[in-house]
Amino acid sequence: MIKIENLSYSFPQKNLYNNISFTLEEGQHCAFIGTNGSGKSTLIDIIMDPEKYMFDGKLEIDPNCRIGYVRQFQEIDKTKEITVFEYLAEDFIKLQNEITAICTEMETSSDIETLLEKYQEALDAFEAINGDDYENMIDKKLNLIELIKSKDLMISELSGGESKLIQIIKGMINNPDLLIMDEPDVFLDFEHLNSLKDLINTHKGTMLVITHNRYLLNHCFNKILHLENMELQEFDGNYIDYNFSLLQTKIELQELAAADT
Repeated sequence: MIKIENLSYSFPQKNLYNNISFTLEEGQHCAFIGTNGSGKSTLIDIIMDPEKYMFDGKLEIDPNCRIGYVRQFQEIDKTKEITVFEYLAEDFIKLQNEITAICTEMETSSDIETLLEKYQEALDAFEAINGDDYENMIDKKLNLIELIKSKDLMISELSGGESKLIQIIKGMINNPDLLIMDEPDVFLDFEHLNSLKDLINTHKGTMLVITHNRYLLNHCFNKILHLENMELQEFDGNYIDYNFSLLQTKIELQELAAADT
């Protein structure tokens, strides 16, 4: 799905990456870790909009790959007078209305060919996000995190943690090929963190998640990318196995150093 080979990138005053490489395969849940300032968010930006950046190396992304993004400090516009369900269903309802409007226009228009093209494009977009099943998908996600009773609440009535979970659900139900999330756990209490864990683990699509949260790292991911000091380590496996691998490497290096003395 994504392949990066020998990518290097620098700001005017700082080198960020030096020949980093990794692949992200379909269906993987990948944790992206590293200290603040190591360049994780910039690498996400490069993946999402490579034309904006002048970098060395290769970045290959499936041209049909639809990327969803949940920002770290994204806020729901609580001035909107809509319910939780209406907020989650916005994109589906918009496409439904577009399809209906095209059908109505067809009844009186002489340019049927152009309208048929628009109609097919709208249908394809609706199918790509599994539109026929959107109400059921919304209910399932809300049930999973025990927020089904909030379905008809106004979004302005949600707590901060609930708002964050609703944003994540919206990112998931739009059925992107790749869902990128930037520290989705920030400011969540343990109850909401546990709900986030359940959402990640039941999501069938590919995910790339920036996080420092040990609870999520230990329970949610089957691939680790670790960016540090301009270099990137790629590990296929969970975070516990990754740490064990680091420990083994450290012990082996210490043994080699001791043998040399």
